Amino acid sequence: MRALSLAALGSLVVSGTLAGHGSGHSHGGKRPNVLFLFTDDQDLLLGSLNYVDAVTDRIQKHGFTFDNHHATVSLCCPSRVALLRGQHAHNTNITYVSAPGGGYEKWVASGQDQNYLPHWFKKAGYRAEHIGKLMNGYGTNNWANSPKGWDHFDGLLDPYTYIYNSPVFSANGETPVYYTDQHQTDVVHAKAVTRLKALIAGDQPWFLTVAPVAPHQQFNSTGKYPPVPLARHANLYPGLKAPRTPNFNPKHHQKPSWVGELPYMDAASLAFSDDTYRRRAQALAGVNEIFHDLLDILEDAGELDNTYIIFSADHGYHVGQHRVPAGKTLPYREDTQVPFIIRGPGVPHGRSRLPSHHVDLAPTLLRFIGLPKEQWPTFFDGRDISTYWAGDEHHVRAALRPAPETVQIEYWGTSIIETAGLNLTTYDARNTYKTVRIVGDGYGYLYSHWCTNETEAYDTVADPYELHPLNLTSPKNAALASRLNGLLLASKSCEQASCRAPWTLLHPDGSVTSLRDALRRTHDTFYAALPRVAFGECLDYQLRANEQPFFPPFTDGVGPTLGERYRQSTDAYGRRRRDGAGAAEGAVVIPDAGRFGERYEGVERIEEGKRTLTDEELGLATSVVRDFYAL
Repeated sequence: MRALSLAALGSLVVSGTLAGHGSGHSHGGKRPNVLFLFTDDQDLLLGSLNYVDAVTDRIQKHGFTFDNHHATVSLCCPSRVALLRGQHAHNTNITYVSAPGGGYEKWVASGQDQNYLPHWFKKAGYRAEHIGKLMNGYGTNNWANSPKGWDHFDGLLDPYTYIYNSPVFSANGETPVYYTDQHQTDVVHAKAVTRLKALIAGDQPWFLTVAPVAPHQQFNSTGKYPPVPLARHANLYPGLKAPRTPNFNPKHHQKPSWVGELPYMDAASLAFSDDTYRRRAQALAGVNEIFHDLLDILEDAGELDNTYIIFSADHGYHVGQHRVPAGKTLPYREDTQVPFIIRGPGVPHGRSRLPSHHVDLAPTLLRFIGLPKEQWPTFFDGRDISTYWAGDEHHVRAALRPAPETVQIEYWGTSIIETAGLNLTTYDARNTYKTVRIVGDGYGYLYSHWCTNETEAYDTVADPYELHPLNLTSPKNAALASRLNGLLLASKSCEQASCRAPWTLLHPDGSVTSLRDALRRTHDTFYAALPRVAFGECLDYQLRANEQPFFPPFTDGVGPTLGERYRQSTDAYGRRRRDGAGAAEGAVVIPDAGRFGERYEGVERIEEGKRTLTDEELGLATSVVRDFYAL
């Protein structure tokens, strides 16, 4: 890709008319469409894209890849809300998958469901539709309160979301239906094909999200198991094992909190990891079929080159890394770094190492569809990352002053080891943390402060597998330690522009825009005087008093707002819901029987086999409900 001159690139960035993307770029005079393909728990770093050639051959080879893209929370619901709102979880206050931290009902109570991605598409004249999983907590108890903003919404319902052979959906708030003798992935497939054809036949530009659950683990009342693939894929990849990366079941293991207490994985744990990895690859074969069919439909209709196609996952996943047989919720790169690829009109083939995260998706999409910037929400924490392909990486870094360097990552709540039948504690309350990842020009660091008030830091250039923590108490690392603490202190409560440029919150005169700048000796006294990041205790929800201090300080009601200006207060809701948290989405009454999906039967056959859930199936006492589905 030929680089623009620095002066020319800078002027294009300021004007918002970057070469190669254009605002509302059209093909043949038509406004562009947007297809968002969004999987659940799909890793980037363990090779999952090897099993989805619809992505690698038909999207990545014709599009732009963001090599350092991260989820802001390595857990489903808060990550999805951050993406839908363009805000970090500390600003949405949707911090977990169930009350008091999060879940669908808290999302609705916060009022944020009245001002998020589909509403903005409709403001731009688009039709907005969703197929599949939206977020945790939308279930058989609250299906009538259908998610707002969508012209058509056909969503998976808890407690069946993670039970592959018991697919239950509700379309537009209608009574839930069960698709007999069908696998969930095939039902998503049929629905996506039907809606895409209808959208193409319509007279509006459109935004369609297709969100299958695979390759998420199967959760049922007896435990957490590897995903259940379509029956036709159950024998794929014989002998496939989890990659033995350097951080897979490491003999040398130095980690904070509960992670540091994990035992060396035994034969049973290793077998579970290998089975999980193979089943994940098999489950993705069904997702691959969906994606190929959707791309075929676009191509046959002549709409492929007029459609922005975005592929990503809500967060990553680990399979044996750091001695955890299977799961997420950790700050390490396997859990937070996800695939993020865009193909579409004006998008060049290429890639960037500049850091980005899910809060960047919304502003980028609004740029694509040409919504005037004065109509964008003012609360965005993310940036339009179509700027990343305006030239080569060196010139983009120079033009985007301050250059993007940081990724904010956070977590509230218990750890989740997604296993069954192993001699392991699968939950631990000591998993709340604040993290900042630095992806600089020639350097990189990961720094975390846990609710146990332990810290860890890694030089991610010298130690990319995050195995050997730096000794931050050593005098030689004193300057680095103080800068990492200062950056985390500022970024953990950032909002809007300060999230995009947290160094300028510490140095409003603009003298420091990178770690390299901050490490100048002239700043030693300033950073040494900053208070240390701290937690009062390990809580499973956000509480301002528990996470003091902040920068700037919060005193007498003045300081970081944690997004409160743009949502309803949900603090009382969280306390009120604690006793019944996670037990409101209805009981599992449809058995998980059979192995379905010997062949894809097509839309008509799948729709013929559905039936409406009975009042009895929807109204059983919640006293028999289990929490497994809320993870």
